[in-house]
Amino acid sequence: MSQAASSVAFHTGVLDPVEHAMRLTRKALAHGSRVLVVGPEAQLGALDEQLWTADPGGFVPHLRWSREAQGSTRLSRAPVWLTSQPEALLDCTAQGERPDVLINLGADMSLQAAQPFAKVIDLVSTDPAARAAGQQRWRAWREQGVTPVHHAFS
Repeated sequence: MSQAASSVAFHTGVLDPVEHAMRLTRKALAHGSRVLVVGPEAQLGALDEQLWTADPGGFVPHLRWSREAQGSTRLSRAPVWLTSQPEALLDCTAQGERPDVLINLGADMSLQAAQPFAKVIDLVSTDPAARAAGQQRWRAWREQGVTPVHHAFS
């Protein structure tokens, strides 16, 4: 690993990962960060809707990232990107206006793909399979010399 993310945090015991990601996204935007959320398509669809409707008058500008969107002026202007393609993270971080915060809704991804981000927040729900996958991602970070910060929510 050539350069690790500056900060890796695991939020475990998350009852509603989509709602949690929404709060984290709003918080990151309030601090001037750009955000990429990676996860399963169903969760991204729910988050996409929440970003439109959760707070009347509080629309959060965002778009679905895809390889086809690369180079789009919409992509460079949107502070929040959503993708279900964790393998494409390296492509999307090559953009000039790449996000600095990565929120993972539980996608299995390479640590190399997470390197360019200043902050990585990995959400782990209460589901036993999600916990086991989260533990594997935790161990992988540790093996790379990164000590993740743990935040328990249950």
